[in-house]
Amino acid sequence: MERLFRNPRKVMIQMGAAASASLSFMILGMVRAWSSPGMPSLINSKAIPLTESDVSWISSIPPLASLVGSLLAGPCLTYLGRRRTLMLISIPYSLGFLLIGFASHVSMLYIGRILDGAMIGFTAPSAQIFIGECASPRVRGALGAFTAIFLSLGILITYIIGAFVPWNVLAWILSAFPALLFVAMYFMPETPTWLLSKNREEEARKSLQFLRGVHTDVSVEFERLKANMAKGTNSQQIQPKELLKGSVIKPLLLSMALMLLQQFSGINSIIYFTVFIFQRAGSTMDKNLATIIVGIVQLLATIASMFLVDRAGRRILLLVSGVVMAISLAGLGAFFYMVEIYGQEVQQSLGWLPLASLILFIIAYSSGFANVPFLIMGELFPAKFRSILGSLASCFNLLCTFTIIRSFGDMNKTLGEYGTFWFYMSWCVVRVFFVYFCLPETKGKSFDEIERMFANKKKRQLYADEAETAAGPAADRNDVVAVETVVRAPIEEKLSQPHSYGGHDLESEAEDNGEVVPTPL
Repeated sequence: MERLFRNPRKVMIQMGAAASASLSFMILGMVRAWSSPGMPSLINSKAIPLTESDVSWISSIPPLASLVGSLLAGPCLTYLGRRRTLMLISIPYSLGFLLIGFASHVSMLYIGRILDGAMIGFTAPSAQIFIGECASPRVRGALGAFTAIFLSLGILITYIIGAFVPWNVLAWILSAFPALLFVAMYFMPETPTWLLSKNREEEARKSLQFLRGVHTDVSVEFERLKANMAKGTNSQQIQPKELLKGSVIKPLLLSMALMLLQQFSGINSIIYFTVFIFQRAGSTMDKNLATIIVGIVQLLATIASMFLVDRAGRRILLLVSGVVMAISLAGLGAFFYMVEIYGQEVQQSLGWLPLASLILFIIAYSSGFANVPFLIMGELFPAKFRSILGSLASCFNLLCTFTIIRSFGDMNKTLGEYGTFWFYMSWCVVRVFFVYFCLPETKGKSFDEIERMFANKKKRQLYADEAETAAGPAADRNDVVAVETVVRAPIEEKLSQPHSYGGHDLESEAEDNGEVVPTPL
C-alpha cells in the first residue's frame, strides 16, 4: 500500500482504473446491506404481507443466486471482455433495485433480489481480473485492496440512507448508483491481456501505454505479456485425475476450511441483520445510529487492515482475529442471555454492550479473516490449477454464506439470540485451533516453496536433490576463493539513473510477469 503513496503520479491512472472497477463492489455491498435497514422497514410498513420464511429467503437469496452469476461470468469475460462486462452488469443491478422499490407483491421482491444476487456472481471475477490485468506488479496487491474498501463503503452508504428513508425509497436511491459504474468504465480502456487474446496487438499496446503513462517505456512489458499469452495458449490441458493428487487436494481442503470458518463466524448474518440485532437488543441507543457506527468502523478497519496484512504473518493475524472475534461474540451472547433472565434492567444498565461487542467483532474480522483467507487461497493453490481451484473455493464460500444467512432466523427461534451468537463463537474457537495446528505460514515464501509443502515424500526428495545439484559441491576450506573487485560508479552517474523503490525501476515495467494476483472479496 505504501508504494501507492511513494510515487502517486506514476500510478494515478491505474488507481483510477481500479477505483472504477471497484464501484461494482460498492454496489455489491449495497445489495448485501439493503436487508439490514430495508427488511425491518418493510415489515413495519405492512405494505406487502410477508411470512417469516419470506423474510429469511428474501434476505438470504442473493448469495445463492450469485452461484449462477459466477458460472455465467467466465464466458462473458472471455467473449465480451472485462470492461464491457462491468459496464453491462450495471443495468441488471439497477433493474433489481427498481423491482424492489416498486414491488407490490412478494414475487417482485424475490425477482429483484435474485437479479441483484446473480450480478454479485459477475462482480467478483470481473472486477478482480480487470484490476489484476491493468495494474503493474508492484502495486497490484494494493490496488486489489480497493475492492474490499469499496465493499465496506457500499455497506456504510446503505446504512446511512436507510436510517432516514423507508425500504422502497432506499431501493430507488440505490438503483442510481450502478450508473456511476457504467460511466466510469466507459472511459476506461479494455485490459491489454484480453486484447492480446483476441489478436488486437495495436489496441493492446495503446491500452498498456495509457495505463502506464505516456512517459513510460512499455516495450519490454508488452513483449512479456505476449510471451505469457503464447505460453498460456500452448500450456497442457488439466487432466481430471490430476485434481485428485495430494498436492492439489490438500491446499483445496485447507482453503475450503478457511472459507467455512470465515462464514460460520456469522459475519454476513451481522451485516445483513444489523438493525434487527440492535432492535432485538432493546438498547437505549438508536438502532440506526448504532448500525451506522458499525458501518463506519468496518470501513476504517478495512482500510487499516490493508497496511497490516503484508507486515504480519498470515497465521498470527488469523489467530488474533479468531480469539478477539470469539470474545466479542461471547459478550454479545451473554448480553442477550442476561436480557432473557433479568429483562429491561439489563437493557438500561448494559445497553452499550451490543454496540461495543459488534465494533470489536468488526475490527477483529477486518484485520484477519476478511482478507487473509482469500490471500492464502491465491498462495496455496499450484499455479497450473489456480483458476479451477479458486472457482471451487469461491463457490463453496457462497454456499456457506447462503447457509448462514438463511439459517439465522431459524436459529434465533430454536436457540434464542444468545444461543445463535454462542454458536458463532464456538466456530471462532474451532478456527483458532485449526489455524494453530493445520495451517502453514506462507508469508515470505515463494510459490515453489509453498508447492513443496504439499508434495509427497518422493517429490520433496526430488526437490532436495535438484537444490543440492544446483548448489554444487561445497568448497573446501583450503580452496582459493576469488574475490571480485566491485567498481563503484561516480556519484554523478548514480544520480543520473532512474529512481527506484524496493528494487523496482519506476520508469520501467519490465518486471511484470503478467500474473493476476487474487484480491479479497
